[in-house]
Amino acid sequence: MNIMKCFECETCSTHIDCRIGLSNRDIQPFQFACPSCEEQITLNVSDGDFDLQGATDIVDFESPFTGKNPFIDLHLDFPASFGEYKMGYTTFMRVSQEIGHENYLHLNERLNALNYLYPKKRELRRLITQYKRGEVNTFRKTCKKLLNIQLKSDEKKDVLAALYTATSIMSSPFTSHKHNRELSTKMPEILDYLDFSHKEKTRAFFDQIIKTNFLTTLHHECLSLYPKIIDFDLPLRPALYFDYKSLSNDKISGRVSTADFDSCSNLYKDLSEVFSRLLTLVAGINNLLKRGDYDLFNDSVRLNKKKEIIKDLASLDNFTNMDFGKKVECIDDSFYHIDESAINHKLRNAIAHYKYEYEESAQMIYYYPNKEGMKREKLYEISFLEFLRNTLILFREVHSLNHIIKSLLFYAVIILKKDI
Repeated sequence: MNIMKCFECETCSTHIDCRIGLSNRDIQPFQFACPSCEEQITLNVSDGDFDLQGATDIVDFESPFTGKNPFIDLHLDFPASFGEYKMGYTTFMRVSQEIGHENYLHLNERLNALNYLYPKKRELRRLITQYKRGEVNTFRKTCKKLLNIQLKSDEKKDVLAALYTATSIMSSPFTSHKHNRELSTKMPEILDYLDFSHKEKTRAFFDQIIKTNFLTTLHHECLSLYPKIIDFDLPLRPALYFDYKSLSNDKISGRVSTADFDSCSNLYKDLSEVFSRLLTLVAGINNLLKRGDYDLFNDSVRLNKKKEIIKDLASLDNFTNMDFGKKVECIDDSFYHIDESAINHKLRNAIAHYKYEYEESAQMIYYYPNKEGMKREKLYEISFLEFLRNTLILFREVHSLNHIIKSLLFYAVIILKKDI
């Protein structure tokens, strides 16, 4: 269903023609900026009711649109388009042509999963909190009531099984089940091999990450991201679309029909920080596989030109404190393929130091990651939608690496009989 509207900006009186494509989401909050003055205009559609702010609704407008006014084609589930109005060429028609009917049906299944999950986000956050606090009784009740997950017992292995069933459901609209299944199968085999081939160092590795509370703390940090990603179901919906659309030159065009950059930047920072810490586990396991010692990095990176050991690579503990941007290159021929397209170190640094500007009307992010003193000369830019796509890919990486944590936890509890 599509609704045709003409709005008048309350700030500059610009008239804006708008075609609004409605999705299956029960509450549909749209947001865009006036193309003339950047006034934020919001429109909430629910049960046929309209709540408009930042503009007034012009009832007697000229229809069909003539092209005299700026035109916006809005849809929560797909990239919005700003430009020329084409009668009958709705967002749904455009999407169906670009990705095909079968892909559209698969995408729609994931969007419907989001429609199911987002009203439960408060309860999902409570479920994660109950697990982290060790409240097994309330955790069991919430699992059953909220997601129909039944705990077999109060033993740690069964609580973990229920927890990872819950995170699998929570992440299902955003991730690839096939990839995660492969990693879940591969990791226990790797740990069995390491415990057989390098038992002393492998057991020492487990002791290190458990006694320092690193494994538990990192696990809890990962878990906290699942309710957060559901909080951002609205801006991430159009990012899912690019799982099905071929990109020329890896460029993402289009805009988003809701939310703004500032509201999403904290999620990106959180994902980056957790991902950086997860690389410690990847590095430790990789060092065991390659050299039989979780502390031993490849000489090509751990030694300087004088053949001295670089402090950050003297041990896995030191590696944890290394700058995020340098960590990936220190993991040689990794058993886990790291998708580096998810990592934009320049953007991450610029966000962390508030060295960016956001143009709301064009939905463009301009950032200055270099140390330039008082100057801001070296400019980079990225569209908001491309930033959201990077956020989505980064979440997928964190979710995949959380399967490594899952394997470590199960191995520690079941095989090593550790009390975690």
